[in-house]
Amino acid sequence: MSMNFHEDPVYREEFITGYLTRRLSADLVEQWESHYLACDDCFEEIRATELLIRGLGEPMVERRLVNDVTVLRFAQGSQLLASSLELAELSNVIRVQKDTKVLIDLSRVSRIDSTGLGVLMNCYCHAVKNAGALKLLNADAPVRRVLSVTKIDSVLQMFEDEGAAIASFGLPQA
Repeated sequence: MSMNFHEDPVYREEFITGYLTRRLSADLVEQWESHYLACDDCFEEIRATELLIRGLGEPMVERRLVNDVTVLRFAQGSQLLASSLELAELSNVIRVQKDTKVLIDLSRVSRIDSTGLGVLMNCYCHAVKNAGALKLLNADAPVRRVLSVTKIDSVLQMFEDEGAAIASFGLPQA
């Protein structure tokens, strides 16, 4: 069944919002992605809606402090790809907050590309330059595989247990 996303602009906007908030079935996601990748109008509209949702203040990256370690976790399922807003927000959170001990929880990340890897390494360099460290937590199998193939797992420490990861940063500094 092919859907015409241009018949009703209100329906299209609701559909885009459902897509961006990950509330569509896999079948509808596939139909929408097939359409918007070939349609300049819809591609631009989805980008604008994505920016609007981001601007409304729903954080894509949750930040909490455990001892003196900043733990970052994605608010919902994410992909760290060149075009993802989650990737831009991750970079901003680390750079703007000037955190030096950072643990990134990747449990909600299903894919990562070369841009995502570059941002992780850039954030790592930022932390090290400021006498800190950046470590990873709970990467799923596909993400771990990419980190392993690219040898980034030899630079960034990866953990499966949050307590062990936080302890690896050492005692809080007074």
